[in-house]
Amino acid sequence: MESAALAALGVIGFGIALANQLAKRLRVPPILVYLVLGALAGESVFGIVRPHDLEPLFETALEVLVGLIVFEGAFAIDTDYLRRVGRFVRNLLTLGLLLTWGLATLAAGGLGVLPWETAALFGALVTVTGPTVIGPLVKRVHLNDHVRAVLIGEGVLIDPLGAILAVVVLETVVGGLVEADPLVFIPTRLAAGLVFGLAGAALVRGVVQLNKNISPIEIQLLLFGTSIALYAFSSLVLPQSQLTAMATMGLVLAWINIPHAQAVRSFEDDISLLLIGAIYVLAAATVELTVMRDLWPMGFIVVLLLMVAIRPAVVFLCSVGSGLRWQERAYVSAIGPRGVVAASLAAFASTQLGEENAGPTLAALVFLTVFMTVAVQSTYADVVARFLGVKAMRALVAGAGALARRIAVQLEADGYDVLLIDSDEETVELAKAEGLTAELGDVTDVRFLNKHGAMDAKVAIALTNRDQSNLLFIQYLQSVNPEVRLFVRVGQPGAVEAFKQTGATVLSEVDTLAAAMSDLIGAPTLEQTLVSRVGDRMTVEVPVGPALDGRAIRELGLPQRVLVLLLVRDNGDLVPSGNTVLRTGDRMLLFGRRELVLESRERLVTIA
Repeated sequence: MESAALAALGVIGFGIALANQLAKRLRVPPILVYLVLGALAGESVFGIVRPHDLEPLFETALEVLVGLIVFEGAFAIDTDYLRRVGRFVRNLLTLGLLLTWGLATLAAGGLGVLPWETAALFGALVTVTGPTVIGPLVKRVHLNDHVRAVLIGEGVLIDPLGAILAVVVLETVVGGLVEADPLVFIPTRLAAGLVFGLAGAALVRGVVQLNKNISPIEIQLLLFGTSIALYAFSSLVLPQSQLTAMATMGLVLAWINIPHAQAVRSFEDDISLLLIGAIYVLAAATVELTVMRDLWPMGFIVVLLLMVAIRPAVVFLCSVGSGLRWQERAYVSAIGPRGVVAASLAAFASTQLGEENAGPTLAALVFLTVFMTVAVQSTYADVVARFLGVKAMRALVAGAGALARRIAVQLEADGYDVLLIDSDEETVELAKAEGLTAELGDVTDVRFLNKHGAMDAKVAIALTNRDQSNLLFIQYLQSVNPEVRLFVRVGQPGAVEAFKQTGATVLSEVDTLAAAMSDLIGAPTLEQTLVSRVGDRMTVEVPVGPALDGRAIRELGLPQRVLVLLLVRDNGDLVPSGNTVLRTGDRMLLFGRRELVLESRERLVTIA
């Protein structure tokens, strides 16, 4: 076993080291690289990774890795997702899960790809999407808030539900529930997982309260260690309750807003990259490629039905009354890649079922499903989003200096997909380090601008230190995209008139600074309010959707240092109080510290 374990670690390490770079070069998701690497390293090709030689370590490792991924995904989620996305995601988690299970079972069993019992397990496995595939896709395509909330909310929250369903079906197929009623098995696992997860969150909360000055690295280790301990404890006390426990603890800790939450999430993002690579390599190594070849054509038809018939039907039924536009509903129906939970549980199930229950065929079919859904849907995700008009509004900013980065943060908070363009490599890297999207390039290069969405931009802002480059930038944007809103910073006062002829909103550095100084001299109190403590305040406009309709502002749970300055309603302005009741269509103007305002906006974006 030792040599087999070392060989597996070597392949996983190789994949983690090179997968992302290779995926970037090939323009494919890293997951596909991991799957191909695992399949090649498995017994069907080179035989480097031999899962049978690793038992029972192999099964335990997969289970623990999946548990950590579920915790990381739950901790990263906005705890108001369920309220924000309302009926739609709740339907996907209940009615959608059952419909997908039933229809996928009918497809796999009816077409004779799997025996009916194993087909039921396949149906359960493909109910889950998962954050490991949805998260990178949403980040890359830059979807609007509505679609993004639905896809990520479903991906994170359906993982433990689908996993429990799959375990119940698996235990039934192999005879583990002969003496146990599934109607008892499911509620007890959910209830126990809930209790264990709450206990784990209470433990973390208690440690944090005892150590008021806990450092970021200390809380990272606290969460990582507690999550592993919780997984082991719940597995030992009541098997199959562990994923619910992990999801519960993650959600509760996200809700109570522990110290250094952003640092922890950044750390867990890095850890998840390692975990994902390990899981996909190990899971793919179990697949017998000859069995997958034998799935042609019926197995491929099952996957095709899942993508073009079952997923759209389920989404449209679950989205009735959601308030989403048909284009948004259509996009959600077109995106449903299967990920880590399906792959890992299929690998585990295949060893439990054996050949007599078509275990290898099940693993091959799930592997095919993961590969096809990820490969195909990641290919068309951006094109379809653009066609249906569900992408976030595009904003191009010429320059990536301090001012440009500050404006980019504000634009992203207002729901824009922002791209900073600068010819200075160090400045671009600094913008990326702040979490912004930036590209190294010439703002006067026509081909470069076309490649990065000049014709689709809603807003273009010229903020370089060179007036000539700014002028050429906005002139070209205006010529190819007459609808774009143009803003430009002008350094030389004598050039202001030339810029105004382009139709852009012109901000002269000299005139703007003079006006600002005059205002500050005449209103020092305002200056202290807005720019004290290094100007870390900002204002953000937040639309009010149906989920907030009828709620008073004091019920929103905003931080004490975030104020609702203004409420825009029916083209009029209101100065609200805590008792002011919100209506759908209102727009709130939030003011406060930048990080608090951005967090508050994320929580308040609603869709149904």
